[in-house]
Amino acid sequence: MAIIQQIKVPLISVNDTSLLVAEVSFEYGAQVKKGDIIMVFETSKTTYDVLAETDGFIEYLCERDAEYEVNELVANIYSDKDELPEKPVAKKQPKKNHSIPFTSVETAIPTWHGETLFSPAAIQLMVLKGLSHADFTGRDFVSLEDVANLAGITKNKETEAKSTSTEKQIILLPVDVEKVVVEKIASNKKREISYLSAVQSTGLTSTVHTSVNTDGIFVYLNQSLQFLKNSLLPVILYESARLLKKYRALNAYFTGDAIAYYKEVNVGFAIDINKGLKVLKVANTSVKTVLEIELDIMELSNRYIDENLDIADLTDIGFTVTDLSAEGVAFFKPLINMMNSAILGVSSIDEKLHSCMLSLTFDHRVTEGKLAAQFLGELKGRIESYQSKYYPQLNQQISCFKCFKLLQEDLSDVGFVKCITPKGAEAYICQSCLKGF
Repeated sequence: MAIIQQIKVPLISVNDTSLLVAEVSFEYGAQVKKGDIIMVFETSKTTYDVLAETDGFIEYLCERDAEYEVNELVANIYSDKDELPEKPVAKKQPKKNHSIPFTSVETAIPTWHGETLFSPAAIQLMVLKGLSHADFTGRDFVSLEDVANLAGITKNKETEAKSTSTEKQIILLPVDVEKVVVEKIASNKKREISYLSAVQSTGLTSTVHTSVNTDGIFVYLNQSLQFLKNSLLPVILYESARLLKKYRALNAYFTGDAIAYYKEVNVGFAIDINKGLKVLKVANTSVKTVLEIELDIMELSNRYIDENLDIADLTDIGFTVTDLSAEGVAFFKPLINMMNSAILGVSSIDEKLHSCMLSLTFDHRVTEGKLAAQFLGELKGRIESYQSKYYPQLNQQISCFKCFKLLQEDLSDVGFVKCITPKGAEAYICQSCLKGF
């Protein structure tokens, strides 16, 4: 058989280990043209169009509204229609390779064709046991007990009590249709809620804030940066990565009954330019220079825009930085990503006060407030160390002690020279007076 293109489930986001087939564009065996959208995946943040890379005939190994794991083969394109298999593959069923199957009561539940919802405790146990959403296809809601049954965990009084205290009921608020318009939550938004709830729903997260003095900081930084002038992001990634080698608990995550520490320091930065929110990884951040990090940010951002990211660009991220400095935000509380224990938020620079707020949200199950505050304090000091020693303080003006010309009035683009006057005082002298003109 001449298969000229294989379509596998891509890894679009670190939080999405399985994707939903939201749309199948053609009938089985139909002819497709290069550039046609042959199917659409739905992630926790956005949708993803799959394009035909060549002309041919489509064979679907998937069905609409079913979930499939990353790297799973879901379609083929053949060069000749006669080479397609005669019958399409049946709808994907939950895997049967686990030691304990569903009970007879569970199998009697009618098949659910909508979006499957997972409790936060269920998601935590799924991550710990290596289960995926596809294992529960056809179910409307999955609880901690459902996951435990599938994973073969025997329930006793202790786990029963834990289940009762951990599970939270979904509270439905009253709706007056004469006063409000009710719209169904999109599947990708439900999935986003589930993933973020895996950390935030426990109520064990806190956020600490600090203000960074940015007065004169870009006088030095802009000389080192090529593209991201007046941006703190490259130096924040640079300094954060080096501090994470000391503060290991912020480069880790809670597994459910243990803490997993990442061996490498890979800092990710959040990006959303009308193509869905993603966290892109600056690989081996702790061994790169500020300039190398800046170039990585630009390259990854361009690949994000071109929709040409690799799986490696989105995985194994131990710490995240979300930069809202371009949005005019004074400060905010960022939400921790799945399989992380902390996230750093960067607010806008107040040009009048010459300050910027940094906000660190951390997981109390992995670390504590004292360590988070120490990390933030050291990061603040490192960033402020880039301030130019010769940058004038607020409302201070530098002038030549001989001709009294102001520094901002100098057109030579060379600057003034610090000197000692004949009276022994520290001062500045312009280039013209220095050269005797």
